[in-house]
Amino acid sequence: MTRRTAIPLLLALACLCAPPGARAQAAPRLRPSDVPARGARAADFVPRGWREAARVTGDLDRDGRPDTVLHLVAADTPDDPLYTSAPEGHALVVLLARADGSLRRGGVAPELLETGAPQYGLELEIRNGVLVAGQSYGMTWVVNMTHRFRHDPASSRFLLIGRDQYTYTRPLNHDDTVLVSENYLTGVRLTTTGHVRDGIVARESTRREAIPRARLFMEDVSDNTSDDP
Repeated sequence: MTRRTAIPLLLALACLCAPPGARAQAAPRLRPSDVPARGARAADFVPRGWREAARVTGDLDRDGRPDTVLHLVAADTPDDPLYTSAPEGHALVVLLARADGSLRRGGVAPELLETGAPQYGLELEIRNGVLVAGQSYGMTWVVNMTHRFRHDPASSRFLLIGRDQYTYTRPLNHDDTVLVSENYLTGVRLTTTGHVRDGIVARESTRREAIPRARLFMEDVSDNTSDDP
């Protein structure tokens, strides 16, 4: 099941005009400790000042029960499907179904999602027990970023198992496209460069290298570049 969320572009343009550091100070941040550990329904896990923007369901811990992933945004975030930009504050919350029908907090991703980025879109999917979070943002320079998380029975947490980042210009001119695909289970990074000529990808070349088999949990993943200095 896939869900896409959209936020007005005017918000992003306003953010881009703000003084450096202003967004980082003003933007809300959802702390994992703000989310209750147990609840009877999904709404019980939405802290004050936040609201649910979207959800997907599927079995994430392989127990045969449907689990839920919430996309939470700041409560005052407008919801307009016509233009898109990233919210000033948003996060993912994973809820695991229990045998008695209640829910428990399985994971929170407070720093995974881009904030204030123009032309933003988010797609969530549960595929073969893996949570796939895909983000797309940018105007002339575009980034498509995908993270994959899998439940780790030993820790009962959600482990980052893969990350893909594809960058390109819109429209294609003479800037190469680059796809960096990292698999933390196998410890392999593939970097595929698309060599652009006359507005098309004329050929591709791929470089393979070894990377550490990192064990990075959802709460620790920080891929929001909007607040970088």
